[in-house]
Amino acid sequence: MAITPVSKEAFATLAACEETKKPFAITIDPNGRNLKFVWAFKIDKAKAHKERFDSHHVSGAIVYDENFPGCPHCHAKDFYICGNCGTIVCWHGQKKVTCPSCGNIGEIQMVESINLKGGGL
Repeated sequence: MAITPVSKEAFATLAACEETKKPFAITIDPNGRNLKFVWAFKIDKAKAHKERFDSHHVSGAIVYDENFPGCPHCHAKDFYICGNCGTIVCWHGQKKVTCPSCGNIGEIQMVESINLKGGGL
């Protein structure tokens, strides 16, 4: 599968697979008010922290690049953001979810814009 080239503003952020509970990273390329999810790859939390994947915050609407592969663990291409800890988590269409990072249980609410933190690449 082809990987879309990214701008100098691209960054990576940490996410968690709902099914496997394993971490992974998403490469995000901001474009105006859009946050384009471009690529996803397996990574451990310690390396993500060392690479400063949590060093800055951005806001916008999520859009998906045509080559975005989804979660490298379960292959989901839809996500929610935990309202408690801010983790991006795979979503499989259910109304009630449990965050694999903090254990928070809640119901999905749709929003037009989100806040993300990320860094390094």
